[in-house]
Amino acid sequence: MSIHRYDEVDLDLINYSKPEKIGSSYFGSMSYGSNLRPIYIQTPKLKCRTNIDDIKNKKNPYLELEVQQGNYDIYDLFLNLDDKNIKTTVSHTNEWFKKDLSLEVIDDMYKRTTKPFKKDVNPVLKFKLPVVKNQIQCGVYNQQKVFVDLDQIKDGVDMILILHVRGLKVLKQYFYCDCYVSQIKVFQDSEHSKYSIIPEYSMIDNDDDDMMDDIFDQEILDSFISEEEKEKKREEEKRKKEMKEKEEREAKELKIQEIQEQIEKDKIELERKRVAMEKLLGNK
Repeated sequence: MSIHRYDEVDLDLINYSKPEKIGSSYFGSMSYGSNLRPIYIQTPKLKCRTNIDDIKNKKNPYLELEVQQGNYDIYDLFLNLDDKNIKTTVSHTNEWFKKDLSLEVIDDMYKRTTKPFKKDVNPVLKFKLPVVKNQIQCGVYNQQKVFVDLDQIKDGVDMILILHVRGLKVLKQYFYCDCYVSQIKVFQDSEHSKYSIIPEYSMIDNDDDDMMDDIFDQEILDSFISEEEKEKKREEEKRKKEMKEKEEREAKELKIQEIQEQIEKDKIELERKRVAMEKLLGNK
């Protein structure tokens, strides 16, 4: 599992696959580097502008996060990623869609992750939370690396995210970069901390503290393994299901073909008998 800090991502290393039809939409995965690794990006500290209670019952919940003053690198990263997604799509329109589509058309169709913001106002980014069986599935930890409940996601809380940039999802009217929150680190105040005193390492100077803010414990990162295994299992089950459906469909088509061939044979045999009977009657 490779996780890249937001300021270390090289957009030139992103690979795009041709969108394939999945249900009523198309999806083209994105990967990173020559070994085609999944794209996981760790953000800087952001200010949450969402209360979990307001979104946990929604079908497609999103977190709104305010970029901190003077640290717009994460905004620039997704701004540049949006531009790259558009330009890559334009250069592959014939291959992907069998059509010549202009930059203007693709730009109009693309739903950007980034939105323009006013002067003296910090930009806000929106990221999707994964939902499985109507439940938000996202690991949340505090600065002591302790697992905490989703209700710690509140307006005004500082947090660091790990985002999974999956790929391009193409719908009938528009397409967008499918990206969701895979893990969250929230910064709780002392009264919500597991400990009655401040842990020793939080007393170090600001430079080291910033470094600690950007590091996730290995046991937290290891939680991605189970997620990958689940994803692989789902893909394998999907592949088996599609193969079974294909085999059943081919068997059905073969059966229909055999029946049609038998009907044709019966018709020929009946015609042969009819002609023979007419000849026999004619001889009499």
